[in-house]
Amino acid sequence: MLRVLCLHGYTQNAQKFRDRTGPFRRNLKRRLEMVYVTAPLQATEFQSAPASDASDAADGGDGPSAAWWNRTSPSDTWDGIKQSTRFLAQVMAEQGPFDGIVGFSQGSGMAAILAALMHASHSPLLGALEDDDLRLLALELRALPPLKFAILFAGFFPDVPQFAELIEKTGRVPTRTLHMVGQRDAIVPMARGRQLAEQAFDGAVAMEHEGGHFVPCNAAWRRKYQEFLDSVHPAEAAQAKEAQQRSSRGGNF
Repeated sequence: MLRVLCLHGYTQNAQKFRDRTGPFRRNLKRRLEMVYVTAPLQATEFQSAPASDASDAADGGDGPSAAWWNRTSPSDTWDGIKQSTRFLAQVMAEQGPFDGIVGFSQGSGMAAILAALMHASHSPLLGALEDDDLRLLALELRALPPLKFAILFAGFFPDVPQFAELIEKTGRVPTRTLHMVGQRDAIVPMARGRQLAEQAFDGAVAMEHEGGHFVPCNAAWRRKYQEFLDSVHPAEAAQAKEAQQRSSRGGNF
């Protein structure tokens, strides 16, 4: 069983993201132990989803409208990212170790920032970072175990200079990633999703689905998620197959 940290989108929270990923979560329940957390910031902007993304507007459930950062002034945006990074580092230290991350929209961007900082913390190129604040933040994450993978839905390349410097100075992140981009996503265009995959990660797998701003989970996509996890952790894949065979023989424990 792989333990994963799940990061919701802007104006969502842990419960809303858990509800939204119900089919995805149920399909992978023998593979992933999914831990959902709510971002530490209150969202300051609100947007309604277009009609084509009706599922995005119908989150339902209670709880805060949370954010990993808000788009205010550049300094406030970076301060929010630092606060969220330290919050997630504490979660990972107290509830980990985590094998991977599942992110949606802004949560995918936050996952990319976190993965880049964790990579930079062990990089011999860490000293090349010109931003002292950025270098110190990366060092705070050095004790965390490296991530094996990330599955990022509707992600985008975070538009903050600190993230661009991380990639430029310490290189693309080696964490294995699967990026899902929607052809009809009116909130995060496909080009932004592909930019994250191509510019921030080394060896990323980017796939397009025909829908909008949501987590696709029909039978074909469920097979693709399973195949990606098989490639990331073959030993765990063999164990999952054995458990499925036992279940099919009537040993549904």
